[in-house]
Amino acid sequence: MTQRLRCAIYTRKSSEEGLEQNFNSLHAQREACEAYILSQTGEGWSAIKTAYDDGGYSGGSMERPGLKQLMADINRGLVDNVVVYKVDRLTRSLADFAKIVEVFEAKGVSFVSVTQAFNTTSSMGRLTLNVLLSFAQFEREVTGERIRDKVAASKAKGLRMGGRPPLGYAIVEGRLAIVEDEATRVRAAFERFLALGSIRALQEDGVEAKRWVNKAGLLAGGGDMSRGALDYMLHNPAYLGITRHKDKRYEGTHPAIVSQELWDAVQAKLAQATATQPGTKLVGERAHLEGLVFDDRGHPMVAVHSKRGVKRYRYYLSRAKLTGRAEAGSLHRISAGMLEQFLTEQMRPKLSPSWRPEDAEMDRLVAALHSVTLSEDQIEVRAMKAALSVEALSGQDAKHLDAATSSIRIAFHMRRRQHAVTLEAADRTPGQSARIDRALVRAVVLAKTWSRQLESGDVPSIKALARREGLCNHYTARLLPLAYLAPDIAETILAGRQGYGVSLSGLTAQPLPFSLSAQRDLVAQLCMRAR
Repeated sequence: MTQRLRCAIYTRKSSEEGLEQNFNSLHAQREACEAYILSQTGEGWSAIKTAYDDGGYSGGSMERPGLKQLMADINRGLVDNVVVYKVDRLTRSLADFAKIVEVFEAKGVSFVSVTQAFNTTSSMGRLTLNVLLSFAQFEREVTGERIRDKVAASKAKGLRMGGRPPLGYAIVEGRLAIVEDEATRVRAAFERFLALGSIRALQEDGVEAKRWVNKAGLLAGGGDMSRGALDYMLHNPAYLGITRHKDKRYEGTHPAIVSQELWDAVQAKLAQATATQPGTKLVGERAHLEGLVFDDRGHPMVAVHSKRGVKRYRYYLSRAKLTGRAEAGSLHRISAGMLEQFLTEQMRPKLSPSWRPEDAEMDRLVAALHSVTLSEDQIEVRAMKAALSVEALSGQDAKHLDAATSSIRIAFHMRRRQHAVTLEAADRTPGQSARIDRALVRAVVLAKTWSRQLESGDVPSIKALARREGLCNHYTARLLPLAYLAPDIAETILAGRQGYGVSLSGLTAQPLPFSLSAQRDLVAQLCMRAR
């Protein structure tokens, strides 16, 4: 008696075009497969009633519901043969095909193409299939490249490649054309934002959204625009006559709605608007160097904020990067607090003692600065000569620009220390510290306090101490030896003069030596590793 072979028919069509018809490509593929299975009835073949169809799915991905159901039924042992109209209906990816065939072989499932005679049970059949799929994958990649090139060329010429036009425009002969009544709303929204100062206030004031006729012929859209839509509109360079395509900008591709002056004023206001957002805690103080920082292409770097949880963090960001209208410099974004602290530490010894001695340290620095230019590995500080010391003016890194100002170049590199990015002077000495390591200072102070409490009997044990502090026993035991650091090492840590590499993780990665000389050797090793 002939063994019954259960045959699953898989069909696929890349696009959704024509799927609404009573007889479409999926039906045609299934009919051809059913006819082939019927011709093999004498061999025990019979078609499974389950329809494994994927209409509108690309063959370049395995994320297809019909294919997923087919693979699941194969793994459950419900399928003996898989029948397709053509091999590329199953997949166009050689790597995906190898995975599929591996599953077929593991479950003893055969694979049949109606229009191509293949048998995957033989090595020659698999080789032939691989060659065919290589060409199918090549055809798919070439088609994708042609489409991407066509889209890029069309964008460069200002042609629209589908989608709804932004408020203020309509598509006429494939290009954006101004709709005057909508354009008036756009200009008014830009001007009102300048007057109100925030997107939230503009949303409360109300801006009517675009209305359009959908595919069903019904009027859609309208109502007031959301904050997200308003934010997108105010940042959209299309209103300047610019077409965007990925990281490129094509100017003059269609008529502009807003003037360059209005656009620049709005972008500058947007860059400052986040500083007034309520409900978040600002990490750090105000932007002390506002108006003084530039990237190495001459673009000003404006103060911006980012929000993480309930905190907001300050940065200096190149305006070219913010607006996308020009290429930004090599270092277009930097933490404001990190830059301000680094400049303070590096410029402190270069300022004359007689320069504003009554002012706070940051105020002295800001008053001395003319400009700060950032590049990838150095900072050019242009400062007032009257503010600089004699040693700084005669130093090798100082260049006299004019009678009033001098330029000082500070080489640096960025390092990640204790999960934070820091700036370090490239020409530092081994014993020079960039800043006080607050985590390390706190650990040393805690360790000394705990040691006194344990010695006096105020705390009976390390376990009790850890329970009181809400820490684990292991971590508490790791910190305690810091109480017995050599006095000279502890003093340099508390004063912020420890060498680079001397960190909390470095000192507690292994048991701290009891010998003071061994501790000093360990500190020297940590400094050498960081150089």
